[in-house]
Amino acid sequence: MNGTDEADGLLGAVLRVSGSPGPHQLLGSGGPILVTSLEGSKTVLTSPDDFVTPFDVSRNRVRRHRPSGGVRSKETPPLSAGAARTGAEHLASELTDLDIQVGASAAVDALDLVRIPVARSTAAALLPAQRECDRSHLADLTLAWIDALGPVIAAPRPPRSWTPTRRTERRSRMDLVEALSRHGVEDPVAVSTALAAGVQVPVAASAWCLVQLAARPELHAELQDDPRLVLPVVWEVLRLFPPTWLLPRVTTKAVVIQGMDIPAYRSVVVSPVALGQLVELVPGPEDGESPRSEVDPTRWRNAAQKPGAWLPFGAGQHACPGRNLGLEQLRQIVDWSRRFDLRGRASPGVDQTRGLTPRDSRIDLRRRTEPSKVSAR
Repeated sequence: MNGTDEADGLLGAVLRVSGSPGPHQLLGSGGPILVTSLEGSKTVLTSPDDFVTPFDVSRNRVRRHRPSGGVRSKETPPLSAGAARTGAEHLASELTDLDIQVGASAAVDALDLVRIPVARSTAAALLPAQRECDRSHLADLTLAWIDALGPVIAAPRPPRSWTPTRRTERRSRMDLVEALSRHGVEDPVAVSTALAAGVQVPVAASAWCLVQLAARPELHAELQDDPRLVLPVVWEVLRLFPPTWLLPRVTTKAVVIQGMDIPAYRSVVVSPVALGQLVELVPGPEDGESPRSEVDPTRWRNAAQKPGAWLPFGAGQHACPGRNLGLEQLRQIVDWSRRFDLRGRASPGVDQTRGLTPRDSRIDLRRRTEPSKVSAR
C-alpha cells in the first residue's frame, strides 16, 4: 500500500539498484543491463541507431532496423492539440454516462470501470472523421485485441506462431486492422498499434489512480476538498506505478554508458519507475517530504523539481505520441472520483505480467452527499 519498494521479481530487482552510480546487470549473468541515470537513459532512448527495440507490441521480433543517417521519422506523429481536445471532450461525456451507471453506490473493478470510456475517448482523438457508432465499434475491437495480447505479454517467452494464444492474438489484431481499412483509415496497421497503446496504458494508470485513492481515504478526502491536488495525484501514480515501466533496447554496436563498456547485441533497459526514485528528480525526506517509496502527491505542491522528469512517457523516437491526451484522461478520471467516497476492497498489490497493473482492482464507490469543490484546471 505504501508503494512499490517491497515488490518482488524483476520490479524488486530494478528498485533495489535504482540510483546506483553506474549501470547494473539484472537477474545474474546474461541478464539485461539497467541504465540508472537520467542522462544515460535519455542517451539510450534518443539514439535509435545504437539502441534498437527488440520486439513490437505483439512481442514479435523486430528484424529490420533502418539506419537513420541522423534523421528518423516516427510511425505515429504526436497527437495534435485539437485531437487531444476532442478525445478529452469525449471522455467528459463518457464520464457523465458513467455517473448514471454507478448511481448512488457500486462495487466495481477499477480496470473494468474505465475500459470503455478510455477506449472511446482515444478512438475519438485518433479517428475524428469516423461516425461515433463506427468509433465505438473500433474501440470495442481495440479492447478485444488488448485482451488477446494479455496472455502473449504475460508469457515467459513469446508464444510460437502456431499456438492458440498467438493465433487468437493475431486474429484479434487483424479484425481491428481490417475494420480500420474498411473505414478508409490511412495506414491501419500503425493506427491499430496507436489505438492499443493509447487505450491500455491510460486504462492501467487510471485504475492505479482509483485503487491508490481507495486505499487512502484520508488522501482522497483531501483531494475532494482541494482540486489542486488532482494533477499531483496523477503525477505521483505515474511515478510509482507507470504501466510502461521497462523500456527495452538492444545495442547495435559497442557503446559506453555511465562509464560501462557494453558490447554489441546486449539487452539494455530504461525504467521510469527506477528513475522516479532519484534524489535529483523527486522531492524526498531531505526536502521535508515523504520517502520516495510512498504515495504522497503533496510532495509536488511547492516542488522545485518538475513532475515527469523521470520519463513516464519515454523519450526519443518511440516516446508516447498521446502524452497530452493521456494526462488529460487521467486528470479527468481523478477529478471524477471526487464525486464519490472510495474504499478499497483489498490491499493493492502489483501485477508485473503485463506492464504494471493492480493485482486486485476492486473498489467501492458511494456518491457524496456534499458536492466537491469545482476542479481547477
